[in-house]
Amino acid sequence: MKNLLLTLVAFSILLLIGCQENSITDPFVTESVNKNQLSDSAYHQGVIILESTLNDPRPIGNSYFVINGQIEYEHTLEYFDPIPPAPQYSISLHLSISAELTYLCTVCSPPTVETLAGYISSETDDVIYDSGNGVYLLEKSFQVQGREDGMNLICRFLVTTASIELDAMWLVLPNNNTTNNLSE
Repeated sequence: MKNLLLTLVAFSILLLIGCQENSITDPFVTESVNKNQLSDSAYHQGVIILESTLNDPRPIGNSYFVINGQIEYEHTLEYFDPIPPAPQYSISLHLSISAELTYLCTVCSPPTVETLAGYISSETDDVIYDSGNGVYLLEKSFQVQGREDGMNLICRFLVTTASIELDAMWLVLPNNNTTNNLSE
């Protein structure tokens, strides 16, 4: 009877030791993911300065536009499923542009000095969903206000999960397929 009781106690102790959590072989992460940590590291804001000359979309000799202003941006990476090997996310962009266009024509008679030719003031919101390649092209069209010809500023952005940068910009007129890229 004493041996049976001793065997039962030993078996109970071994059963208790064997049923405890083993962190070495446990495939689950016991730390909780703090969503505030993800959103803090996935939010960026900044300013892109616009200072350049742009080709005139009309075929007039040696004339061009000068753009001065800025684009303020807010770039947020939103995780749907942050767990590797295939994290899923979207990039939310808020753009706010404020710029002036001045016109200069050196072959006009008489030659014009820089005169205000319009201004751009606009805000946009875009969401880019992950397609797996990591770099996204985003083209935005901003109407040049204060003009009657319908001129637009086209900006091409390179967007990644951590940044946004201006790749090119040019002016277009309606029914004009010419893409006069940024000249720097």
